[in-house]
Amino acid sequence: MNPVERFSKYLLDHADKISKEITDYNVKKLEIELPAEIIEESLKTNKAFVEFLGNTLNLSKEDASETFIAWHKERQANRRDYQFSYEELASILKPYAETRLQLIEMLTKISVGEGLSTEEVVFVNNRISYLLDLSITETMMERERLANEQNKRNQKIITELSSPIVPLEQDMAILPLIGEFDFERSDHIMTHVIPKISELRIKNLIIDFSGIAMIDAEIAARIFNINKVLRLIGIETMLTGIRPELAVDVINTGVDFSKLNTYGTVQQAILANAK
Repeated sequence: MNPVERFSKYLLDHADKISKEITDYNVKKLEIELPAEIIEESLKTNKAFVEFLGNTLNLSKEDASETFIAWHKERQANRRDYQFSYEELASILKPYAETRLQLIEMLTKISVGEGLSTEEVVFVNNRISYLLDLSITETMMERERLANEQNKRNQKIITELSSPIVPLEQDMAILPLIGEFDFERSDHIMTHVIPKISELRIKNLIIDFSGIAMIDAEIAARIFNINKVLRLIGIETMLTGIRPELAVDVINTGVDFSKLNTYGTVQQAILANAK
């Protein structure tokens, strides 16, 4: 058994001890008190890392990387998700550099004690640093993916809440547009709102722009298309709330709104429809 193999065996045989030592060191550095279950989870994670290191030192950097990423993703998928405030998370991450250095120094002493040469010690330290860097990278990428998914879900909810159909009387309803009128909003109206309008057997729809900040050429074209689709399925549209500055924006887009039914307020549109 060569020195590196002896070192690997030592890691596997003493994974619990090494894990406890590095976890205790990290906990002492924290400015907050962690629940016992999180400390226990940290012990298990650190032990699993030490064991992974011991089992893969014989692999090439490329093979170790591929194996580690698969191993890390599996652990991420099975781990419990704890919720921390920004301040708590900052406190947990703050001692990471010191804990990492402590781990490397600890394993360096062990590798020297197992008779590794200077070159072999450097190899071990480089492998440890590489795996730790991979862990941070994979964790950040996973958190970014989850954040993006959450943002998409939130945006979907915002879009739905920002494009509500409000029945007024008999066969009339109002569609108030609030916030930014972008592709997602117009697509939502085309694919979800218009079918709902048809199901409600609405014949007259007021589209109110009081909550829209600006109208550019792209937005004007989308509004025009929505109006055309509604007219094709027999729904008369009335546009309201186009403020003077929005009217100037519409004129500057070059899209001809002159053939559309426009009113200053929702009340004017309702009164005009009642005649």
